[in-house]
Amino acid sequence: MARRRRRQVVDVSATINIDTGGTFTDGYFTVGDRAVSVKVETTPHDFTECLASCVAEGARKLGYPNTQALLLNTDVFRFSSTIATNAIIQRKGPRVGLLVSEGAGPGLYGEGDSPLFEFLLRRDLVAETVDPFDEKEVRAHVRRLLVGGSRVIVVSLRDSEGDPSGEQAVKDVVERDYPRHYLGAVPCLTASEVTARPGAERRTATAVLNAYLHSNMTKVLYKADEDQRREGYPHPLLIVQGSGGVARVAKTRAIETYDSGPVGGVHGSVRVLKEYGFAHAVTMDVGGTSTDVSVIADGTGRFAEDPDIAGIRVHVPLFAIEAIGGGGGSLARKTDGGYAVGPDSAGAVPGPACYGLGGTQPTVTDAEVVLGHIDPDWFLGGRRKLDPARARAALERIASGDTAEQAAWNVHNALVELAAATVREMVERSGVQVSEVVLFAFGGGGGLFAAEVARAARIPRVYSLVNASVFSAFGIAGMDVSHVYEVRPGDGLGERLEALRGRARMDAAGEGLSPDALAYQLELETPGGLEIVRVDGAFAKAAVAVPQGTRAVRLRSTSAIPHAPLVAAKRGKADAKAARKGERTLWRPDGPVTAIVYDRELLQVGNVVDGPALIESPDTTILAPEWTRLTVDEYGSLAIEERG
Repeated sequence: MARRRRRQVVDVSATINIDTGGTFTDGYFTVGDRAVSVKVETTPHDFTECLASCVAEGARKLGYPNTQALLLNTDVFRFSSTIATNAIIQRKGPRVGLLVSEGAGPGLYGEGDSPLFEFLLRRDLVAETVDPFDEKEVRAHVRRLLVGGSRVIVVSLRDSEGDPSGEQAVKDVVERDYPRHYLGAVPCLTASEVTARPGAERRTATAVLNAYLHSNMTKVLYKADEDQRREGYPHPLLIVQGSGGVARVAKTRAIETYDSGPVGGVHGSVRVLKEYGFAHAVTMDVGGTSTDVSVIADGTGRFAEDPDIAGIRVHVPLFAIEAIGGGGGSLARKTDGGYAVGPDSAGAVPGPACYGLGGTQPTVTDAEVVLGHIDPDWFLGGRRKLDPARARAALERIASGDTAEQAAWNVHNALVELAAATVREMVERSGVQVSEVVLFAFGGGGGLFAAEVARAARIPRVYSLVNASVFSAFGIAGMDVSHVYEVRPGDGLGERLEALRGRARMDAAGEGLSPDALAYQLELETPGGLEIVRVDGAFAKAAVAVPQGTRAVRLRSTSAIPHAPLVAAKRGKADAKAARKGERTLWRPDGPVTAIVYDRELLQVGNVVDGPALIESPDTTILAPEWTRLTVDEYGSLAIEERG
């Protein structure tokens, strides 16, 4: 994590870690103990374009002559994205045809109308089967669904968690009639392939969501994999899973990639928290379109007890991450009660008004420019010049009697209040005392709001982590290859776990890794919360120890791969004068204040800065308000506390 002077590339293998967000694509590249970060604009029309641009910029920063030279020298390439999230938000998935058991059509195994209808599923594209083993009946149902416009078939039958043979019989018919080698091939996905948990309503919802995401993920991820291979990368591209590991494309289910970027931030925070020796933290990742909040308790990220995707409850292990519709690109508006931000966003294109790309509606970024928090000549390290006049004009459109500065201040505070409310709520739900929590702030906009959010939530200390603007990319750089297998608790659990061990060994071999080097653990969802049980090979013994009332059992197999190093730097002097780069006037309701501006690249461990101050790096800005003191710690992170 410590910064190093630029030097020539040596014969040491590299790692590439890329997280594609809604507005920016972030990269964290390492060679030995040297690391560089990259931020490029996301290309929503083709995510592989921004992926290629990020790799090319990483190669340039590391001193490689071209992209191919970097890829040939890379051992591990991890990739996370918002493809799944965007597909659901924008409704950019295929028409799904669903086959269920007789009588299940109206509620899809639930009471009343299913939330899937008119969202991801049309009512007329649901068929009920009396006998899934009757090939004539199955063919008639499938034909009707395809004529109706279905492009993928989902099969979710009653009690299939215990006996998947009916679902498999339907799939066999579809694959025989529409085999893969024909242009008219029809993907057929079953609920039993996605989840082993009981509960027909959630199983069906999980299977439909997975199918809805499947084609988009297949198209993008296989293309990304092939693009890197053509450039010379000799290993499989590893895709980040929402459960906290990576796996190659061929071993990744579409629904498992949901929220993979935010999970990277949580994973990185757990790693840093352990290094600091703290027990509890709340993470706040402020990006372009949203702010993601999560709690780490007792050094462990928390899985959601009742996970949902877009309001639909699912059977997928997901970290408990609360996404707020407010980030740097979020649209601002005036309401009867004041000002509000989000959930709508200007996105990467046209972006905030100050980008000068055609956007006219005011955003949080426009407000930060008007307040003086962002230097319009140093955005993205000067790669993009912002237009303060356009930012001001956009805010004046909603000011309605206020000045542009007053509107900007209220927009800034609207995001602070929105984030602080979520932070408070999640900490309270965790059962951890707020006085024992630290706030880890990251993302491109995290540093502009962190100190004020912490104050509003009564959290005593904030850390603006080094590599903050690409921290999710840093977080995934510490992930191992991991496969998670769900299994039903109850009688015969030991035998089922033994069978899954055989599957895990086969999957490891398929990744090119040694099956004998696998580490195993059970993740148990019990009434008391998540329990982790390390397994040394005695699966039968581990099964006996599973508590009564356990809702779900997951076997996680892990193969260790190279991680980005955590490197401490030597302590310097407390005086930060050498890092000063100027002054800037900040607008405040009580009158302007003068903030000292510091170059983050020149700050040293031990430097102390009193607010008001702005700490600038090429890809983010940290605001230390006038009531704070900031200290650079041994990892280059900025610790911010209220002055006594």
